[in-house]
Amino acid sequence: MLSNDVIPQSMRQRIEQIVTGLMEEYPFFKEDIDYSEMVKYLTLVFGQNLPVAEFNRIPDGQLKEQCSLIMATEMLSKIGDELSPAQMAIFDEAVQGG
Repeated sequence: MLSNDVIPQSMRQRIEQIVTGLMEEYPFFKEDIDYSEMVKYLTLVFGQNLPVAEFNRIPDGQLKEQCSLIMATEMLSKIGDELSPAQMAIFDEAVQGG
């Protein structure tokens, strides 16, 4: 197995390219997500869950989709921090379909 220094670097470079592209394509990501923190987080997530060889076999389109979903989830998780309790109740009701 590769050393810890090599694994994150190869993943990190690819993830950096994907995150940069997503932030250019979807400016709201740039407004609400810290680029460096997201790259670090995605590198950690993929590094802990996939061997490097398997990560390298993920097609760019699929990796972009997975990163986009994680970034969107991160944005959604911040919604609760900005809403009042009344607004959060309305949001919860809308999500539950009530």
